[in-house]
Amino acid sequence: MRANLDDAVLRGAVLDGADLVKASLYGVDASAASLRGTRLMGASLIDVDFRGSDLSQAIVRENTFKVTVDETTNFTGMSGTLFGPVQLITQEGKKEINGTELERWLPKLEGNVQVLERRG
Repeated sequence: MRANLDDAVLRGAVLDGADLVKASLYGVDASAASLRGTRLMGASLIDVDFRGSDLSQAIVRENTFKVTVDETTNFTGMSGTLFGPVQLITQEGKKEINGTELERWLPKLEGNVQVLERRG
């Protein structure tokens, strides 16, 4: 499904198990949303707010993943591949995580995701 969800407000939405293959999510507020088991493959997630969201068991494949997360975002069981960076909001402030740092950070949150390097 090639859904265009650009500028959508999905705050608190339940999208568990959704098939968002090649979907476009630009400028989306998905804070506190549930995307458990959602398939995000070849999708563009740019400026998406996932603070407080549940991405457990989500499957990602070669996604652009320029998203904002916080310490309550759930990545348990997320698997696949993605391109960063991720903007992490903590009590100490904002931090951008990308590349090998992102690849080391996600397993600490029980995710199994390979971070791909951009070519060119």
